[in-house]
Amino acid sequence: GQLGKEGGGRHDHDLIELYCGNGNFTLPLSVLFRKVLATELDRYSVRAAIACAEEAGVSNVALASLSAAEATQALNKEREFFRLRDMDLTSYSFNTLLVDPPRAGLDEHSLSLAQGFDEVLYVSCNPAKLEEDLKQLPAHKVAAAAMFDQFPWTQHAEVAVKLVRK
Repeated sequence: GQLGKEGGGRHDHDLIELYCGNGNFTLPLSVLFRKVLATELDRYSVRAAIACAEEAGVSNVALASLSAAEATQALNKEREFFRLRDMDLTSYSFNTLLVDPPRAGLDEHSLSLAQGFDEVLYVSCNPAKLEEDLKQLPAHKVAAAAMFDQFPWTQHAEVAVKLVRK
């Protein structure tokens, strides 16, 4: 199956994304989900993603300037954030988690959060760290994978995997 797509999308499920950056995955994947909550620590990237969503006419995406740790705290109802005051997190039915972490891979909060999802879409610019992180998700198996050589003549590669609960 394709990453994030089963039979044309699941409009009864919602997507939570950590490390969304400028929304490069957020916006194209939004058509596959009822609602999307995308988070990114860098507020300038969040502003860019909001502008892109508005320009593209995407209306089912909410963006928040939160670190992965803060997003995990908010989802687990451990802490309230003023930045989320206009969002009703209980209105979401999250089934899928999308992560596109920095080269260091997932932090402990993201790994902990990922363990609770039936489906995890993981985009990595560091295949060695991806391998380490996958070992921390023993309840999941790789259902699909793809490698993208976006940096020819270098050792760098992007790898995307779709994980599903075993």
